[in-house]
Amino acid sequence: MASHGAPRGTLSTVRAVPLEVVPAVCTGLRFAVRFADARELAHDAGARHPLSGTGKLVLACAVARLARQDADLLGQRLTLTDRHRAGARTGTLRLMSGELSLTVEDAMALIVGTGEAMAVLAVLELLHDRGIDVAAEARDLVAERGVQDTEITGLETAAGTSWGEGLTGWTTPTDLCTLLSGLPEAVLRWMGAAFEPVGLASGLPGFGPRTVPHQTVAGGGWPLGAGGSGEDLGAGSPRGWASVLVLPGAVVAAFLPAEAPADEGPDGTAKTSLQASTALGSLGLSAWQDLSS
Repeated sequence: MASHGAPRGTLSTVRAVPLEVVPAVCTGLRFAVRFADARELAHDAGARHPLSGTGKLVLACAVARLARQDADLLGQRLTLTDRHRAGARTGTLRLMSGELSLTVEDAMALIVGTGEAMAVLAVLELLHDRGIDVAAEARDLVAERGVQDTEITGLETAAGTSWGEGLTGWTTPTDLCTLLSGLPEAVLRWMGAAFEPVGLASGLPGFGPRTVPHQTVAGGGWPLGAGGSGEDLGAGSPRGWASVLVLPGAVVAAFLPAEAPADEGPDGTAKTSLQASTALGSLGLSAWQDLSS
């Protein structure tokens, strides 16, 4: 499983390497690993990157914060309709027909778990109708948690469409680790339903109920097609892949840019979701191996 001497930029399959070797093996990967015993290992973790999928994590934290003020919020029912389907750019529900009624709680599990854009549109619509400025709530949350390099620029639904993100903006691996270190129980519950084939959890041992206990969120700088295929659905140039992971004893956050730094050659450049999954999955597996050793 482990390969300690892989040459720079040649990683092609998920493998565990010592964490200090990850920057050399996974070229361009920015990450932070924060352990419960106060150890921390980071590489380029203060560099800002697009939310790239982690916007739904910030959205989930903001909704959980609102739910602390309104105990009935998560039980409120909403209906996904053709109007939401017309604006959805990701998720399987947009490929189906008919209406679907569900609670805000269930909608948030879909958003965090699969990036279901119809659910994003419906939840944001419900909150807007209740007079809530979701972007402002997210900014208040960011300020409350003291993640100073995270900026929420607005809602991704400004044009009436959603790629399953909810929010737009910038963050860093360091900030994401800080956010992960104090997640509300509701958000951890929603993350527990996540299926992310392109992310830090993709290389963890086991499958289904037998996998390593974890919570995760991941996404791409371009929209992933239904089922996480990495299909480019026309959102423009990819900007990279972000992922977060909660393990028993550690939190991990990472971002892989779509293009290598200017002083790098083609090796290590992430062009496809498979290459991103390899790099991110290797980091997640290495963090787990470190905890298990």
